[in-house]
Amino acid sequence: MSQASDAPPETPPSPANAEPSSPASAESMPTEEPADAEPEDAPLPLDQVFGVLKNQRRRRVLRMLQDADGQLSLSDLAEQIAAWENDKPIKQITSGERKRVYVGLYQCHLPKMDGMGVINFNKPRGTIELGDNMEIMYRYLDTADEPDEPEWHRYSMGLSLVGVAGLGSALLTQPMTTLPVMDIAVVALLVAFAAYGAVCLHWTSRRAEAEDSSAPE
Repeated sequence: MSQASDAPPETPPSPANAEPSSPASAESMPTEEPADAEPEDAPLPLDQVFGVLKNQRRRRVLRMLQDADGQLSLSDLAEQIAAWENDKPIKQITSGERKRVYVGLYQCHLPKMDGMGVINFNKPRGTIELGDNMEIMYRYLDTADEPDEPEWHRYSMGLSLVGVAGLGSALLTQPMTTLPVMDIAVVALLVAFAAYGAVCLHWTSRRAEAEDSSAPE
């Protein structure tokens, strides 16, 4: 046998331009979005929506903006809300009543609504305009802005004053000592109802102030 037959077979040389195998390039790999990524235009969470709508003053701000075609001055807003809360025309509200509402809106309610994008509050100019997230508020405003319960203390105070006035006119023609005991008791009862109505009216005003002081920024 020849020596050539005993030599091991030679492996063919690899081409010079051959490239080593590599995993798929990063460009061909699909990229995954973070699990917690949220769209930029995501609406407000419902808890924040109802957090705004649960306060009567904030609901009134939204209503007034809706009626005013989207722009109001802080001065006009405070005057109208003060008139509603005190159940009197705008011309009859006092400077103290107006100031309490103005301060509550300026320091608490309007900045909170502005931070949520519900309104655009320009503090230097004192103007309020509709914000980008106003639309979602109007979806739930009709539900949240249900009529308040009847304020029976106002009715009782008014009826009591009418009754006292009627009995007072009777006293002008008849001395108190000649009136029956029942009539005197009725007078006392009407006076008590009038006092009750006045106390409840004062308490309602104080409750509105307490909502401002306890509302989160």
